Amino acid sequence: MSKVADPHEDPTTIDPRPVPATDVLNLRGAGDLTDTHAAKEIVAPAYAADPATALVLDLTTVTYLTMEAVIPFVTLARRCAARGTSLRVLASEPVRRKLTSLGLHSAFALKQPRAES
Repeated sequence: MSKVADPHEDPTTIDPRPVPATDVLNLRGAGDLTDTHAAKEIVAPAYAADPATALVLDLTTVTYLTMEAVIPFVTLARRCAARGTSLRVLASEPVRRKLTSLGLHSAFALKQPRAES
């Protein structure tokens, strides 16, 4: 949902902040994340979201994660903490191992993916 400006409306009264389309924004990664660029593409929508929009970073289908690909996720976590934005991270076992080995598991509220029944 976005606001369309009325051409006859006073432009100084238009709120320039992005209007959130939903209360939760899901950011999904899949497969091998081997570089910063790929990870930046995943988190990019979060930077346009309203700070009140909760973020879910779903990395449950990521099979491989390099140290370079972790950087945009850490940057996002720091930004969310500074703005008071809720960030929940769902991590596959390889992602969980990588974040733990880098000492970053405490920087994220890691959640286990739900087991399929």
